[in-house]
Amino acid sequence: MLYPIAAESADKLEPQTVAEVMTTGRASFQELTPPEVDRVVFDNGGGAPVFMLDGEEITGAQQNRIITASRICLPRSREEIDVVCVEENRWDEIGGFQTGEYSYPGIRSILSQSRNREVDVQQVIWREVDRKITVTKTRSKTSSMHDIFVNLRDEVDRYLEGFDSLNHGTVGFVAVCGDRVLGADLFGGSALYRKLERKLIRSYALDAIEFRAPAKKNPAASDFLTALIKTLKPGTKRNPNASLKGRGISGQALYYGGDLIHVSAFPN
Repeated sequence: MLYPIAAESADKLEPQTVAEVMTTGRASFQELTPPEVDRVVFDNGGGAPVFMLDGEEITGAQQNRIITASRICLPRSREEIDVVCVEENRWDEIGGFQTGEYSYPGIRSILSQSRNREVDVQQVIWREVDRKITVTKTRSKTSSMHDIFVNLRDEVDRYLEGFDSLNHGTVGFVAVCGDRVLGADLFGGSALYRKLERKLIRSYALDAIEFRAPAKKNPAASDFLTALIKTLKPGTKRNPNASLKGRGISGQALYYGGDLIHVSAFPN
């Protein structure tokens, strides 16, 4: 169940999404020379900033990766991006990068927790992908997170049947399955949220499929949002990404020019 977060908002920054700029051909991801598992290059040749979501997947090239932290890439820039592999058993060039899915909350939670404690995030994520493949009874020759989405496409799509959009004042949501809070995404404005809404819901659906439970009114959603707000702290020009850590909660916040762009948070 989704609990919408509504707010009066003005989109002070209106970035494009990775999918938008890659579809037009004005931007691309590339492997480094020589390739490295934990870094890729993003070449933004367009005239608009580009928003990347923590856990956003890019597929192809040497192996599928996910972006470790939400970020804004400036127009006409070329930047190295920190990534983590979500396809353990492939290191073989199969063509250029394409846009993929948004990682499900279980993986994004690992990314957020790794910002507050020392952990071999790559090994933990590989174990989590293997666990998800097992519990969802799916198959992947290369232990690929993307294959889980492909194999469960019909079930994931059912979560969006008949869905148009949450109301226009919505800037995010808290997702709950039964008594379990899956996580929350909150944006600085409704325009960016609406661009990402359906893809975000798909990612939460993958965890909802595992933790099936009847929908119910749950005060945990309100408690979780309150805890999230209490952990918020501003970023700086030197470090626009702020780590969030509170009682039973971890996450990250992205700021640009002092304005909040995106927050993601998950139960510990």
